[in-house]
Amino acid sequence: MAGEVALLDALDRQARRRAEGIATLSVLEGPEALGGTLWSQWAQRHGQAVVEVSGEDSRTAALDWARALAAARDLGADAEALAAFSLTAANPRHTPVFRGKTAHERQVLLDALPPPGMLPEATWALCRELVIGREAVAPGVLPPAVHAALAKNPGAGLRALHALVPPGQAPVVRVPAGDAPAFRGLQVAGFLCNAVPALAVACGVSSEALAAFLAGGETRLKALVREGVLELPVAPSEAASAVATLVELERTGATEARRVSAAEVALAVLTGAGEAGADRARSKAEAYLRDRLEEHPGTAGLFELNVRVRPEDKRSWEVDLLCRRLRIAVEIDGYFHFQDPERFRRDRRKDLDLQREGYWVYRLLATDVLSQLEHILHTLDTLIEARGREPGGREPRHGHRHP
Repeated sequence: MAGEVALLDALDRQARRRAEGIATLSVLEGPEALGGTLWSQWAQRHGQAVVEVSGEDSRTAALDWARALAAARDLGADAEALAAFSLTAANPRHTPVFRGKTAHERQVLLDALPPPGMLPEATWALCRELVIGREAVAPGVLPPAVHAALAKNPGAGLRALHALVPPGQAPVVRVPAGDAPAFRGLQVAGFLCNAVPALAVACGVSSEALAAFLAGGETRLKALVREGVLELPVAPSEAASAVATLVELERTGATEARRVSAAEVALAVLTGAGEAGADRARSKAEAYLRDRLEEHPGTAGLFELNVRVRPEDKRSWEVDLLCRRLRIAVEIDGYFHFQDPERFRRDRRKDLDLQREGYWVYRLLATDVLSQLEHILHTLDTLIEARGREPGGREPRHGHRHP
C-alpha cells in the first residue's frame, strides 16, 4: 500500500506542475494493467473520470476526449457561465443574462458587447458559438461548433474547449503508447500535453518499450517522456499475495470466521477455472468485501450487495456494491473480465452508464480484496470524503438531484 500511495502522491505533484502551466505527461512504466489501475485510482481520488482516446491520430484523440466531455457535461451551460463571468469582469456594471432568450437574441446581445480581453480569441469564438447555439444541441451530443473548431485546428480547438470547463472538472486522458518503432500513442500523448498543459494525460509503457523509445538522439518528446516517468513496482504473484494475506491475518489474531472467509476467497480466486469458476470467485470476494466494509467505521451501513441502480427497473445495471446516498459504485472483476472481449466491452458500457447516472465507479480485482484491502478502504474513505465536500442538493450531470 505504501508504494501505491507514494505513486499517487507523485501523480499529485505532476498535477501541480500542470496547474502551473507546465506540460507534463505521466508515463507509467510497468505492466499496462497496473498502470491503468493506478491512473484510475488517481482520477477517482480527485473525482474525475478517465477517457481512453485513440493512440493513432491526434485529431481523433481530441475528438474522443471532446465527445466524452460532451457526454458528461452541458457544454452550453459551461459556455454561458464563462461568457457571463468574463463579460462582467470587463464591464462590472452589466451582467449579461442569457436565460429565456432565443438564439437570435443571444447573438444580438453578444454583438453589442466588446469581446472580453481576458479570453484568447479562439476560446471566445467557441464560447460565443456555444452560447448562441445552445438550444439547438441535444444533451450529451458534441456541438457542431466544437467539431468545427477541432477540424480547423485540433490544438487550438482543444485549448478553447478545455478553457470552458471549471478547473478539476474535465476528464483525464489515457493513451495507449503504441508499438515500436513509431510509438504513435506517445506522440499523440505529447501533442495533447503541449496543446493543453493543464490536461492530465497518461501513457502506460513497459520497461523494454520505454528503453527502445528513449534510445538514440534527444528530442522534445523524449524529454517530455523522460521527465514524466514513474516506475511501477512489479506486483507479487496472486498466489504469493493470497498466502501472505492469510499469514498476516493469523499473525494479527483475526477471528476464525474472517480467516475462513479469506481462505475461501483465496481458494475460489486461485483455483476457479473458466467462466463459472470465475463467477464463483467473484461472488466470494464480493461477500468478503461487504463484510469488511460493514466492519470499517467509514463505510459501515453505506453499501448494498448486488442491487440494481434503479430497483423498480429490471433492465438497469446490477452493481456489486452500491452506495446510493453518495453515488459510489464498487465493481469487483475476476481475471476473466480481461480475457473475454465482449465482457470487457460490457463493463466499459456499464461504467459509462453509471457515470451518466452520476456515480463514481471504483473497479478492483477479486484478488485485491485480500491483498489490497487496506488500500481499498483508504480509497473508499477518500471518495466518501470528496462526496461529503460537494454542495448539498446540487444537480449532478445526469439531471437527478442528490438525495
